[in-house]
Amino acid sequence: MFEFFIKGGPMMYPLLLCSIATVAYGIERVYHYTRAGRGKDAPERIHALIERGEGAQAQSMAESTSGPVAAVLAEGLRHRGADTVLMEEAISLAGGRELKRLNKNLHVLELIGRLAPLMGLLGTVLGMMEAFRQVAASKGAVDPSLLAGGIWEALITTVAGLFVAIPAMVLHHFLEDRVKEFAYLMKHYGTEAVKHLGVRG
Repeated sequence: MFEFFIKGGPMMYPLLLCSIATVAYGIERVYHYTRAGRGKDAPERIHALIERGEGAQAQSMAESTSGPVAAVLAEGLRHRGADTVLMEEAISLAGGRELKRLNKNLHVLELIGRLAPLMGLLGTVLGMMEAFRQVAASKGAVDPSLLAGGIWEALITTVAGLFVAIPAMVLHHFLEDRVKEFAYLMKHYGTEAVKHLGVRG
């Protein structure tokens, strides 16, 4: 493996950094979403308290529960009895803050997924240029094995770029689906909270 890495040339180093970043950010985001998803039934219990008119108890439960959905409900409950428009704005701002936290570092994974194949291709082009330069500089008849060996080594970076990009894109897609799920739940429970807690002006 180390031999392949060395033969791949200088572009293998940024690709290695990209692979490390993919693993690091992927683990961080999975951990964050796992924590955010704990107590999945809590929003439903908070909603049940709201429906029964137990706003103070619902607020206490929402504020003591971790996760983006509970945070949005807690913000709505802090504005219970306020004008519906004001409550909608408060819930919307809270939802925006939570979405920003959920989307943190996702753009890095997407960028790696898009850039890694291009970096691999660049490494291949540079490697092929070097292979043809060596052929042009050689005296006498051209040795086909020299050219084939140079091209073979040049293609290593293309393969490496795809090895980095594919997991990054799959991971980004999976994590983006989790964000969409959280966004739907925040919107659903936020809308229900406005219905039961807001006061029409």
